[in-house]
Amino acid sequence: MMDRLNDNDRSGQQTTRRQFVRAIGATGLVAGLAGCGGQQAVEDTPTESNTQVASTPIDVDDESLGLIQELAYVTNQTLPVLPLQEKLAQSFQTTDDWNVPSKDSPKIQSYWPTEWLPREGEWTSADGSDDQRLTLAQWAVPADSQYNPWNGKNFAEARRMMFDRFMKYELSSQEYRGYVITDWSLDGKTLTLNVREDGVWQDGSPVTATDVVNQLKLDIYAGGNLGEFVAPDDEGKVADRITASDESTVEVSFVEAFNEDVILPYIQPKYLSAHEGTYGEFVTRLDEAGSQDERSRIVGELTSKSVTDPVGSGPFQFEDADSQRTLLTKFEDHPDADKINYSEAEYLYKPSNQSRWNALINNETDGSATLFMPSNKLRQLPDSVQVSLIPRHWGLGLLFNHEREPVNDVRVRKAIAHVVNREAVAGNSGAGTNSKIAVTYPSGLTSEFSGQVEGTWLKGVTDQFETYGRSTSQTEKAAALLQDAGYQKQGGTWKKDGNPLRIPIKGPSGFSDWVAGAETVVSQLKQFGIQAESVMKDTSTYWGKDYSNADFVVGLQGWASYNQSHPYFHFKFLFDSSDAANFWNMPSELEAPILHDQLRDGQTVTPASLVSDLSTAGD
Repeated sequence: MMDRLNDNDRSGQQTTRRQFVRAIGATGLVAGLAGCGGQQAVEDTPTESNTQVASTPIDVDDESLGLIQELAYVTNQTLPVLPLQEKLAQSFQTTDDWNVPSKDSPKIQSYWPTEWLPREGEWTSADGSDDQRLTLAQWAVPADSQYNPWNGKNFAEARRMMFDRFMKYELSSQEYRGYVITDWSLDGKTLTLNVREDGVWQDGSPVTATDVVNQLKLDIYAGGNLGEFVAPDDEGKVADRITASDESTVEVSFVEAFNEDVILPYIQPKYLSAHEGTYGEFVTRLDEAGSQDERSRIVGELTSKSVTDPVGSGPFQFEDADSQRTLLTKFEDHPDADKINYSEAEYLYKPSNQSRWNALINNETDGSATLFMPSNKLRQLPDSVQVSLIPRHWGLGLLFNHEREPVNDVRVRKAIAHVVNREAVAGNSGAGTNSKIAVTYPSGLTSEFSGQVEGTWLKGVTDQFETYGRSTSQTEKAAALLQDAGYQKQGGTWKKDGNPLRIPIKGPSGFSDWVAGAETVVSQLKQFGIQAESVMKDTSTYWGKDYSNADFVVGLQGWASYNQSHPYFHFKFLFDSSDAANFWNMPSELEAPILHDQLRDGQTVTPASLVSDLSTAGD
């Protein structure tokens, strides 16, 4: 789910769904979110996909690890959300006319394989093939698409070939590799970025450090989260804190010495799109603005600007677009153009999962970066289409509104957790694709697929964590908790003061895998004696009204910060985000047992403070 939104999330332009609705409108949101589900799968036949992803050991300092474990323990003991499953995204590549890595190759395990593999010469036209055009899909109407990244409306997928990312992130090893930014170093409060010297804009001008500076500045001025580290109190200081010391060196000054693991995820996924001729005037005006009100007016102009004739920095350049497709042609002067042996790339208008499934089944498209396809459709794919699984570091969770009864009582939340069989939820939600795995320790930590939750983040302390029953309903424990909270089971139904315990679960009807997961939860709760119900709303209505107005008791939501592997981002989302404060009504203080007594004086804890400490730990 939400595959289209993940670029902004990881680039430091994190947007809540409410903000995204405001930016692109309800219609755009439905299209953007469709990559998650689509039609309900009707069969549950296992595929041959392996749900275990190879991992590389992660180095983490003792201070950071202690804070991570403490935050995980607070999450585990208070359950601000109930993480149900972690997901693998399905990625598709055709092999009849194309040379691509095998589905189990580490080369596939990149953040967005359809844009990285061509640049690296790993997605090429096969010998003897007459196919000189790589065909993919896009959600937005091509003729209506535009390429201003600070204007979220109809920002089309073709951008992935037209603009180069700063760095590459290897999902399998969770390591960074250079691209536009070839090297980097963090020394105290200063981040130094070295810019690739052979980069070139598609108008022939060289890519320089100033272009990277302008990209970072505009991202911050437009509300990107990197601003929290550069100029949290005064955007007027951005111009002095992000500078080009020469043609290939950028220096970024932070207000504190932050952890590199926290900083790099805000740098890595940015696309180099800040072409001087297109955006230079905005940078100058924002740098020289005398007040925040003036900057806000200029940002309003920036975010409403529609760019339909872009000057890119990537290996393919915009050629034309009509109602059905966007056509790109290879930019021969790009430094990696010689690794690409086909002359064109096109993006066909496919605004639904069903249309994308059919395009792959009928050999109309050559692949898809991420797309949920149920097993009954997978079996219709030609033998030439391989399906790879890519970890996404998030998944479906039950979100509790902490100001609504009965889930404002932690005992009720824990009882629900004990009743829910998460393995059954993952199996039904995955629709026979093996793309979902049940969370073992509800703790806010991802990497279940690679074994890093137990092997790295909770190493040595797993016996302190409650599983709540991963693959079983622990009804006796749930009953004891409800009885302690004042409930009694009468006539097969749990009641308090004569009133039945009701748990309505709201969610977006368009997310078929989430709907299947919610229905599984409802069935389990009903069997236990809780009057649960599934209340699925129109997708845009749910995100734009019910969720954003906190009009729910239990809601469906991703429980981690999409695609970011480091725990800092997950805990910031859970305890220190606008969603947590405004939509979930998360209290600033919680009562939780202590795991590491050297980190806490008492059971009253302010998780956001621990999150802040984690951002500077290890330096």
